[in-house]
Amino acid sequence: MSDQLTPPGTQPFPAAGSQSGAPVPPAPSHGQYWAPPPPPVSQGYAAPPKRGNGLAITAVILSALALLVAVGVAIMIVGSSASGPGGALSGQVTPVDKGVASNDLQAELTKIITDDGGSVDTITCPARSEIGQGLVTVCKGSVDGYDWTGIVVFEDAEGTFVLNEL
Repeated sequence: MSDQLTPPGTQPFPAAGSQSGAPVPPAPSHGQYWAPPPPPVSQGYAAPPKRGNGLAITAVILSALALLVAVGVAIMIVGSSASGPGGALSGQVTPVDKGVASNDLQAELTKIITDDGGSVDTITCPARSEIGQGLVTVCKGSVDGYDWTGIVVFEDAEGTFVLNEL
């Protein structure tokens, strides 16, 4: 005979004087139903999940890549401003009476532009240019098939100059 208060598939509680030695739980009273016990509670703490280093490695790689790009851009900027159209070239002429004749200056300008990879069609400079620190001469002509203007800035009395091409 089955007790209505005993869960299905289990034995009813042992009698009060049983030999198992275990305490006998109280029997449910009239109108109460049996409920299964709650799940066991863990006594220790579970280890936190192991974190990977993927995010840190990605950050280091992206930082290194950004640094390489920045260095490359800086090199391109410095390289393009050192020569070529719009850049500065340097040269030297031999002064005569604190000046230089147009033929000598034109020959030196043609040489440094050609050495830089340009093709000089014509260059015309003033008949005589004074040489000294900070003195400026403007020459015009045609380089690589385009109109060309060169600003010659003398750095000293020995004829050293910087050519800025426009």
